[in-house]
This record gives sequence, C-alpha cells and structure tokens, in this order.
Amino acid sequence: MERKKASWEESIERYKQLLEEVKDLIHHNTLLAEYYQITNKKFAYLIYEHNLYEIMDESNKLKDYERNFQFMHFSLKGQVEQLNHLQKELTDLLIKDPSNCPDN
Repeated sequence: MERKKASWEESIERYKQLLEEVKDLIHHNTLLAEYYQITNKKFAYLIYEHNLYEIMDESNKLKDYERNFQFMHFSLKGQVEQLNHLQKELTDLLIKDPSNCPDN
C-alpha cells in the first residue's frame, strides 16, 4: 500500500503529536530518576543511621547494592539525556522536512 504525501497541516500535526509524546516521556523519566534517587537516599540514610549496613556488609550485599544503585541511577539519567537528544533531532527534522513548508 502506497502512502500518500501528507498535507502541510497533517505533517505539522503529526510532528506536534510526536514531540508532545516525547516531552511527556522526558518528564516522566525525569521524575522516575528523581524518585529513584530520593528513595535510595532514604534507604541509605536508614541503614547507615541504624547500623544496618553492617548486616548487608556481612552478607556481601552492600557493595552489590551500591553498584546496582549507581548503574540504575546513571541508566535512568542516560535515558533522559537520550530522550532530550531525540527531541532536539525531531525538532530539527520538523524544520528541515520539505512537507512542512506551506505551499503558498
């Protein structure tokens, strides 16, 4: 099935919809990264405040926990950075796309 060329209005609307969805994704992933960090800071504060880290250290899980936290935290932040880059590329594409130039 051949895809017909989108009109200027349709093309702008499609880009607008995609950019809004990417913006929403960035917002929610940013919140997720922030919530993850806050939750883990609370956990770390509690285990260190109540000397519970000793139990985790004895079970050889403290370093695993710290390493996994760092990995997940940087992964979430990296995802947000990649989405920001995607948003910029889509905005550039919107500007460069010849179908987004009105006929008049």
